Amino acid sequence: MTTTGRALATATIGLLALAGTTVAHTGPASAAAPSTGLVAHSRATEAAAGPHGVAGIRARAVVAGAAGMITVRPDGKVFATMSRGTVRQWSMATGHRAGPRLAARTGTIRSIEFSPDGTLIAVAGDREVSLWNATSGKRSVPPLTGHTGPVRSVVFSPTGRQVATAGSDGTVRLWDTGTGDLLHVMTGHTGAVSKVVFSTDGRFLATAGADDTVRLWRASTARPIGEPLTARRGPVYAMTFSRAGDLLATSDAGNAVRLWDPATGEPAGTPLTVSPGPAYAITFNPGGTLLATSSGDDATVRLWDTATHRPAEEPLTGHTGPVRAMRFSPNGKLLATGSDDGTVRLWNPATGRPVGAPLTGHKGPVWALRISPDDKRLITAGADGKVRLWRLPAKAAR
Repeated sequence: MTTTGRALATATIGLLALAGTTVAHTGPASAAAPSTGLVAHSRATEAAAGPHGVAGIRARAVVAGAAGMITVRPDGKVFATMSRGTVRQWSMATGHRAGPRLAARTGTIRSIEFSPDGTLIAVAGDREVSLWNATSGKRSVPPLTGHTGPVRSVVFSPTGRQVATAGSDGTVRLWDTGTGDLLHVMTGHTGAVSKVVFSTDGRFLATAGADDTVRLWRASTARPIGEPLTARRGPVYAMTFSRAGDLLATSDAGNAVRLWDPATGEPAGTPLTVSPGPAYAITFNPGGTLLATSSGDDATVRLWDTATHRPAEEPLTGHTGPVRAMRFSPNGKLLATGSDDGTVRLWNPATGRPVGAPLTGHKGPVWALRISPDDKRLITAGADGKVRLWRLPAKAAR
C-alpha cells in the first residue's frame, strides 16, 4: 500500500513556497514527456515523487516550476535545477534558494552540470555553452561557441580542467575550462549527438547519437577507440560507466544491455537479456559488482552480477509503469527507482527487498532522480513540473 502525507512545502507552478517564504520564478516548467532513449534525454526532466513514504520520510521541499535537469554540487550542500531558459540553485538542507539565478543567452537550456570542485556550472544552450561562477553568477570565460545546432549534453572531466559538449550538429567538442579554448572536435556520428559522458578515471569519453550508435574516444587524444559499439541495433536508451571506469554499459532496442571494455571497444562478456521491452535506465553500484536494469514492458528492475552476467536477485516488482530513472546511493546500500506510475521506490540491493512503502505525490511520470553524496537526501523531478527533496532513512547513510 502506498502512503501519502503532508509535504513540508507545496507550491504552484512558478512559485517556491517553503516555511512561509515565497520565491518568484519566471517562465513555465520544462516538462516535456520523454521519448525513447538518450536521443530525447535532453528534453526530458529529472523527475520526482511525492510527500511521504518510507517510515518517516517526508519531502523536505517541493519546488514547482523548476523541473528539468538536476545537478548536485559535489559537497552535497547545493543542487541546481533547469527550467527552460533558467538555472536555479537550492539548499539541500532547506530547499531555499542558495545562489544566483543563471539565464541562458540563447534559447532553451538542455543540459547543466557542476564542476568537480563545485565552483562552476556549465549551462548548454542553443548553440553555445556558458561556464558560470556558481557564487558570483558571472561567466568565468567567454561563451563556448562553435556548434551549429543546439547543444544537448555537457560534462566536465574528472579534473575539471576540460568540458565536453555534444550537439545536434553531430560533433563532440572538448574545451579548456580555464581559457575557454577549443581543444578538439570529434566527428564520426552521422546524426545529432544526444549524450556525452567521461569515465570516472578521465581516460575515456562515450557518446550516444541519433544514428543509433555509441562511440568510445580516448580523452587524451580525442581519437576513436574501435568501431561504433552498438552496430545500429536501434535507438540507444542509456549508457553509463562503472565507477572504476573499467566497464561501459549500453542499452538499445535489441532488448539487451551490453557491457564493453572501454580500453578496446570490445564486448565484455555476453549481453544481458532484459526482455520484455528495452532497458530505459541502467546504473552500476559504486563497487561495479552489480548492474541494475529496467525492463520497459513489465515494469520490473533486475540486478545483475557483472562478473558472471547472471541475475543476482529475483526481479524487483511493484512498479506498474516503465522505470525511467534509477540510482544507487553512494554507499551502495539503497537503490532508488522512478517510474511512469508516478512513484519512487527504494530497495535493498543486498536482498532485493523494498525499503518501506513507495514515495508518492507526483502527478505523472518520474523521469530522473539524484541522491546526495552523504546518502541523506533524495532529489526527484517529474512530468508534473515539480522537484521534490527527501530525507532518506538514517540507516541508509551508515
